[in-house]
Amino acid sequence: MAIRDLIKSIPELEQLVNLIRAEIQQAQRPPEEVIIDDVSLREMLKVSKRTTANWRERGFITFSKLGGKIFYRLSDVLTLIKQNEIPAVRTTLKIS
Repeated sequence: MAIRDLIKSIPELEQLVNLIRAEIQQAQRPPEEVIIDDVSLREMLKVSKRTTANWRERGFITFSKLGGKIFYRLSDVLTLIKQNEIPAVRTTLKIS
């Protein structure tokens, strides 16, 4: 029995394989094509609902609103993070 036949013979296994394939395809998409909602962004960045609302009000991040739900492009989120990047400072301070 081939592996494909084995997978098809077990519905739960076939569902799991399809889910894994979908996740892999999502991970391979460029950031411009990945859309996340406000809840996912808050969970990803560990910030509050008020924080993301504040970023939108101040024009820090581009967003879309469809039917009361807020969406962002991953590329816009990465741009926001990059714009607020603080470079590492290497100090050579010697204490005597």
